[in-house]
Amino acid sequence: MNFGEADRILTILTERFGKIKAIAKGVRKIKSKMAGSLEPFMVLEMQLHEGKTFFIVTGSIIQNEFPELHKNLSKTSQAFYIGEIADKLLQENQKVNNVFQIFCDALREIENSGSDFLLRIYELRIIEAAGFKPEFYSCIHCKNEITPKDNYWDSIEGGIICGNCQQRFHHGKRISDDLIKVFRLIDKGQYEILKKIKLQKEIEAEAEVILKEYIESILEREIRSEKFMRMIKKS
Repeated sequence: MNFGEADRILTILTERFGKIKAIAKGVRKIKSKMAGSLEPFMVLEMQLHEGKTFFIVTGSIIQNEFPELHKNLSKTSQAFYIGEIADKLLQENQKVNNVFQIFCDALREIENSGSDFLLRIYELRIIEAAGFKPEFYSCIHCKNEITPKDNYWDSIEGGIICGNCQQRFHHGKRISDDLIKVFRLIDKGQYEILKKIKLQKEIEAEAEVILKEYIESILEREIRSEKFMRMIKKS
């Protein structure tokens, strides 16, 4: 966000402090030495001074600038999407274990692949790290183990409902056995297996809809960058 005549306020995801706000003074001036390193979606080693209101950026060195991500509009839209999810789920100055590394992993995956389905992995990883892990193994109502066939997903409570409880409480939308298996693989960290599996388009579409609804239920708002990402995909 531009501030004053030449400054810019940055939202930064840090390894040590979680999400913070920092001001980069004079960065919008043509001769600014730091301007090139303070673009969105770069991994940096930063020097920060703690001011009264914001941290102050006093130096930055680029560790990874993800050139393909910045050149390819589709990949840029994916980065904005994952970035918005992380930003809205995290409180300022809240240290959440692993989110920094998960976000860096997501940027690397977008840089190298840009697969729509791989976004689902990082959606779930960020959701879980932020404390909203869904239930994939037991019915969220009766607590019985989920067995194949006739299961439902509840985006408000965040988990799977068995067929018996769905008939009793009449909420949730049907979820396929194949998608439950995929979610469990993500939950167990079996990412390399998932990268090798060629999923049916129907499963990918089902995962996209279910996780979008769940994230928006958690945030209680739409994900604005999701519309931009979808528009870029159609163009």
